[in-house]
Amino acid sequence: MNMIICGLFLLNALLFVVCSSATNISREVRNDRESSEDDMKIENIMTTLLGICIHDNPDQTIKQLRKDTQSILKNIGIYKEVVKLNKQLRNEIAWIVDESKGPRERKRIIDLLKQDVKGTCAAEKYKDCTEIKKKSYRKKESGVYKIYPDGKKSVQAYCDMSTDGGGWTVIQKRFDGSVDFNRKWLECENGFGNIDGEFWFGNNYMHTLTASGKYELRIDMVDKSNKKKYAVYKRFSIGDAASKYGLTVGDYSGNAGDLLKHHNGYKFSARDQDNDIYDRNCAALYEGPWWHHGGCYHANINRPFGKMQWNGAISRSVMMIRKI
Repeated sequence: MNMIICGLFLLNALLFVVCSSATNISREVRNDRESSEDDMKIENIMTTLLGICIHDNPDQTIKQLRKDTQSILKNIGIYKEVVKLNKQLRNEIAWIVDESKGPRERKRIIDLLKQDVKGTCAAEKYKDCTEIKKKSYRKKESGVYKIYPDGKKSVQAYCDMSTDGGGWTVIQKRFDGSVDFNRKWLECENGFGNIDGEFWFGNNYMHTLTASGKYELRIDMVDKSNKKKYAVYKRFSIGDAASKYGLTVGDYSGNAGDLLKHHNGYKFSARDQDNDIYDRNCAALYEGPWWHHGGCYHANINRPFGKMQWNGAISRSVMMIRKI
């Protein structure tokens, strides 16, 4: 009997050793597999990050690659901090769940938390393309963005992120004659055209932006001979509706000629609202809303396509503003 009991004891001990060994082996295999999967994920992330640098600059030298890698390392601390904060946040949420008195109280607290998070994590409202360029943590390409000139109401704007350092809010663009610019007052006030093509941004938005700080104006043009020229005004603003969106412009530089100086201080006119000091409506006469003066214009790039003028005939034009 004792021998049977001893035999059973030895058999159980043997089974325990075998099972323990099998469990340890299984755990080790699982750990090895998880470790291998983690290593693969890390390699994939490394390949992706370094691949971005190489893809953006195929002629990259080893020195440049070293510099780019150092830049990634310099910023990696921010991402590590996010991981730590997420871990802390998870622990705090777990505490809330554990300590809540019941499902109803827990749901009420979680709903309030979600509401607060929506306000905290809402996308930042950029006033203009200058803010997008300066404040965005990612490199921005030229294109259409949503901006908030008054801080509340949004509007689609085309941002030039490359010309002379970028950050320009485009207020006029013409290149193919697809949009008729001989528009009425309200259309010029609120903007018209296709933001991806030809358009006038709108006098109201121009006023709102330029009234919020110091802005510069840049006009890039191409003449009939396909020659590029430009005009930059370090002082540019548009008055409000009561002032008939009067033009203030000065401090010129460029190779196009300082023609807007002749329009400085004049009101905006459209075909249905004559605000110039000429005895006829210049906007209707020359089919182009503009800041017309006593002799109508020295330059007007809002005239019908093919008749745009700035020291001669112009075939393409872009007007854009940037906060200084």
